[in-house]
Amino acid sequence: MSDLAESLRWYERVFGAERQPQFDHRSTAGVLYAHIIDVPGLGLLELRCAPNTAKAISGYDPVTYAVPTRADLLAWVDHLDALGVGNSGELRGIIGWVLVFRDPDGLAVRLYTREHHEFDEANADVDSPWLRLSADAEVVDAKP
Repeated sequence: MSDLAESLRWYERVFGAERQPQFDHRSTAGVLYAHIIDVPGLGLLELRCAPNTAKAISGYDPVTYAVPTRADLLAWVDHLDALGVGNSGELRGIIGWVLVFRDPDGLAVRLYTREHHEFDEANADVDSPWLRLSADAEVVDAKP
């Protein structure tokens, strides 16, 4: 994270996360460098301030979260749209459906359905700019 306070606000707003201030991390000089948050359905996550790293991995998607159904994925699209968070909208994956959006530092967050369709690489949205694997990928701010 390049801005710990901004990232905390974003995770609270988007994921309903709750900060666990008793677990805040501080250097020996007393400088706050990490928050621990409790994310419903995921558990505890650490938001660590590391501006150079955040810049270097912007566009990267280190984790894909599962949602049970396509309807759940569409509910996430509605939620993100209501918050004004740019997102890919529903994309067709090779075996399911996927949604991609970015945190304040450009880190890609992917939601993929456990519900699936037949293996279908030919009709998957693999060319979507939201699914680029490179950290050099252009950050997309709105639906295509």
